[in-house]
Amino acid sequence: MLGLLAQLGPLNANALSRSADVEIGEYWTLTRSQVYRELETLERRGYVVAGPKGSRGSRDFSLTSRGEIALDEWLASGPSGEVVRMPVLLAVRFGARLPRERLHEILEEFSRRHETKRTHYDELEREMRSHDNDPYEIATLRFGQLFESAVATWLEEIRSTLMSEVDSFEA
Repeated sequence: MLGLLAQLGPLNANALSRSADVEIGEYWTLTRSQVYRELETLERRGYVVAGPKGSRGSRDFSLTSRGEIALDEWLASGPSGEVVRMPVLLAVRFGARLPRERLHEILEEFSRRHETKRTHYDELEREMRSHDNDPYEIATLRFGQLFESAVATWLEEIRSTLMSEVDSFEA
Protein backbone atom coordinates (compact mmCIF):
# COMPACT_ATOMS: atom_id res chain seq x y z
CA MET A 1 0.00 0.00 0.00
CA LEU A 2 2.90 2.33 0.68
CA GLY A 3 4.20 1.66 -2.82
CA LEU A 4 0.83 2.46 -4.37
CA LEU A 5 0.54 5.69 -2.40
CA ALA A 6 4.10 6.63 -3.40
CA GLN A 7 3.33 5.96 -7.06
CA LEU A 8 -0.24 7.24 -7.34
CA GLY A 9 -0.38 9.99 -4.73
CA PRO A 10 -3.07 10.68 -2.15
CA LEU A 11 -5.97 8.22 -2.28
CA ASN A 12 -8.90 7.33 -0.10
CA ALA A 13 -9.29 3.73 1.04
CA ASN A 14 -11.81 2.89 -1.66
CA ALA A 15 -9.64 4.32 -4.46
CA LEU A 16 -6.59 2.58 -3.00
CA SER A 17 -8.42 -0.74 -3.01
CA ARG A 18 -9.53 -0.26 -6.64
CA SER A 19 -6.01 0.81 -7.64
CA ALA A 20 -4.54 -2.27 -5.97
CA ASP A 21 -6.90 -4.47 -7.99
CA VAL A 22 -5.73 -2.85 -11.23
CA GLU A 23 -2.04 -2.31 -10.48
CA ILE A 24 -1.07 -5.44 -8.53
CA GLY A 25 -4.23 -7.58 -8.39
CA GLU A 26 -2.85 -10.23 -10.71
CA TYR A 27 -0.19 -11.23 -8.20
CA TRP A 28 -1.08 -9.67 -4.84
CA THR A 29 -4.57 -9.44 -3.42
CA LEU A 30 -5.76 -6.84 -0.97
CA THR A 31 -9.30 -7.06 0.32
CA ARG A 32 -11.20 -3.85 0.91
CA SER A 33 -11.40 -4.58 4.65
CA GLN A 34 -7.65 -5.22 4.70
CA VAL A 35 -7.01 -1.82 3.09
CA TYR A 36 -9.08 -0.01 5.72
CA ARG A 37 -7.46 -1.95 8.57
CA GLU A 38 -3.91 -1.46 7.27
CA LEU A 39 -4.40 2.26 6.64
CA GLU A 40 -5.23 2.66 10.33
CA THR A 41 -2.04 0.78 11.28
CA LEU A 42 0.07 2.78 8.82
CA GLU A 43 -1.38 6.01 10.18
CA ARG A 44 -0.62 5.00 13.79
CA ARG A 45 2.98 4.26 12.79
CA GLY A 46 3.28 7.64 11.10
CA TYR A 47 3.76 6.16 7.61
CA VAL A 48 0.68 7.85 6.16
CA VAL A 49 -1.33 10.92 7.08
CA ALA A 50 -5.04 11.34 6.49
CA GLY A 51 -6.38 14.49 4.94
CA PRO A 52 -9.60 16.22 5.89
CA LYS A 53 -12.88 14.31 5.61
CA GLY A 54 -14.43 14.59 2.21
CA SER A 55 -17.75 13.39 0.83
CA ARG A 56 -19.27 10.55 2.83
CA GLY A 57 -16.54 10.91 5.42
CA SER A 58 -13.77 9.55 3.20
CA ARG A 59 -10.25 10.84 3.68
CA ASP A 60 -7.33 10.82 1.28
CA PHE A 61 -4.16 9.27 2.65
CA SER A 62 -0.71 10.51 1.72
CA LEU A 63 2.67 8.94 2.27
CA THR A 64 4.78 10.70 4.92
CA SER A 65 8.57 11.00 4.81
CA ARG A 66 8.64 8.29 7.50
CA GLY A 67 6.47 6.14 5.22
CA GLU A 68 8.84 6.72 2.31
CA ILE A 69 11.78 5.62 4.46
CA ALA A 70 9.86 2.51 5.59
CA LEU A 71 8.97 1.70 1.97
CA ASP A 72 12.57 2.11 0.80
CA GLU A 73 13.88 -0.01 3.69
CA TRP A 74 11.32 -2.72 3.01
CA LEU A 75 12.18 -2.78 -0.69
CA ALA A 76 15.94 -2.84 0.03
CA SER A 77 15.56 -5.74 2.48
CA GLY A 78 14.32 -7.98 -0.34
CA PRO A 79 11.27 -10.17 -0.42
CA SER A 80 10.57 -12.96 2.03
CA GLY A 81 9.99 -16.52 0.83
CA GLU A 82 7.06 -17.16 -1.45
CA VAL A 83 4.10 -19.32 -0.56
CA VAL A 84 2.28 -20.91 -3.47
CA ARG A 85 -1.44 -20.97 -2.84
CA MET A 86 -3.26 -22.48 -5.77
CA PRO A 87 -6.44 -24.40 -4.98
CA VAL A 88 -6.09 -26.47 -8.16
CA LEU A 89 -2.89 -27.95 -6.72
CA LEU A 90 -4.87 -29.23 -3.74
CA ALA A 91 -7.43 -30.78 -6.08
CA VAL A 92 -4.63 -32.52 -8.01
CA ARG A 93 -2.69 -33.52 -4.87
CA PHE A 94 -5.76 -35.27 -3.47
CA GLY A 95 -7.18 -36.10 -6.89
CA ALA A 96 -7.21 -39.84 -6.23
CA ARG A 97 -10.29 -39.17 -4.09
CA LEU A 98 -12.14 -37.52 -6.99
CA PRO A 99 -13.95 -39.28 -9.79
CA ARG A 100 -11.64 -38.96 -12.79
CA GLU A 101 -14.32 -37.15 -14.76
CA ARG A 102 -14.57 -34.48 -12.04
CA LEU A 103 -10.81 -33.97 -12.03
CA HIS A 104 -11.02 -33.68 -15.80
CA GLU A 105 -13.68 -30.92 -15.46
CA ILE A 106 -11.65 -29.06 -12.83
CA LEU A 107 -8.55 -29.08 -15.03
CA GLU A 108 -10.52 -28.02 -18.11
CA GLU A 109 -11.91 -24.98 -16.28
CA PHE A 110 -8.46 -24.15 -14.89
CA SER A 111 -7.02 -24.40 -18.40
CA ARG A 112 -9.66 -22.05 -19.86
CA ARG A 113 -9.11 -19.44 -17.13
CA HIS A 114 -5.37 -19.45 -17.61
CA GLU A 115 -5.54 -19.35 -21.38
CA THR A 116 -7.74 -16.25 -21.05
CA LYS A 117 -5.17 -14.67 -18.72
CA ARG A 118 -2.35 -15.55 -21.09
CA THR A 119 -4.17 -13.90 -23.99
CA HIS A 120 -4.92 -10.85 -21.84
CA TYR A 121 -1.25 -10.51 -20.84
CA ASP A 122 -0.14 -10.75 -24.46
CA GLU A 123 -2.58 -8.01 -25.49
CA LEU A 124 -1.55 -5.87 -22.53
CA GLU A 125 2.13 -6.23 -23.42
CA ARG A 126 1.52 -5.09 -27.01
CA GLU A 127 -0.40 -2.07 -25.71
CA MET A 128 2.21 -1.22 -23.07
CA ARG A 129 5.14 -1.45 -25.46
CA SER A 130 3.40 0.84 -27.94
CA HIS A 131 3.01 3.53 -25.23
CA ASP A 132 6.53 3.55 -23.81
CA ASN A 133 5.49 2.19 -20.39
CA ASP A 134 7.61 1.81 -17.29
CA PRO A 135 10.09 -1.07 -17.85
CA TYR A 136 9.52 -2.28 -14.27
CA GLU A 137 5.83 -2.64 -15.00
CA ILE A 138 6.60 -4.54 -18.20
CA ALA A 139 9.02 -6.82 -16.30
CA THR A 140 6.19 -7.69 -13.89
CA LEU A 141 3.87 -8.38 -16.80
CA ARG A 142 6.49 -10.66 -18.35
CA PHE A 143 6.46 -12.74 -15.16
CA GLY A 144 2.71 -13.18 -15.63
CA GLN A 145 3.20 -14.26 -19.23
CA LEU A 146 5.92 -16.75 -18.34
CA PHE A 147 3.88 -18.07 -15.41
CA GLU A 148 0.95 -18.72 -17.75
CA SER A 149 3.32 -20.51 -20.15
CA ALA A 150 4.49 -22.69 -17.24
CA VAL A 151 0.85 -23.46 -16.36
CA ALA A 152 0.23 -24.52 -19.98
CA THR A 153 3.30 -26.79 -19.89
CA TRP A 154 2.17 -28.30 -16.57
CA LEU A 155 -1.32 -28.96 -17.96
CA GLU A 156 0.22 -30.66 -20.99
CA GLU A 157 2.17 -32.98 -18.67
CA ILE A 158 -0.96 -33.77 -16.68
CA ARG A 159 -2.75 -34.64 -19.89
CA SER A 160 -0.22 -37.39 -20.57
CA THR A 161 0.20 -38.66 -16.98
CA LEU A 162 -2.87 -38.23 -14.80
CA MET A 163 -5.55 -38.11 -17.43
CA SER A 164 -4.46 -41.01 -19.64
CA GLU A 165 -7.62 -43.00 -18.82
CA VAL A 166 -9.90 -40.06 -19.63
CA ASP A 167 -10.31 -38.28 -22.95
CA SER A 168 -7.60 -35.64 -23.00
CA PHE A 169 -8.77 -32.16 -22.10
CA GLU A 170 -7.96 -29.10 -24.15
CA ALA A 171 -5.20 -26.94 -22.68
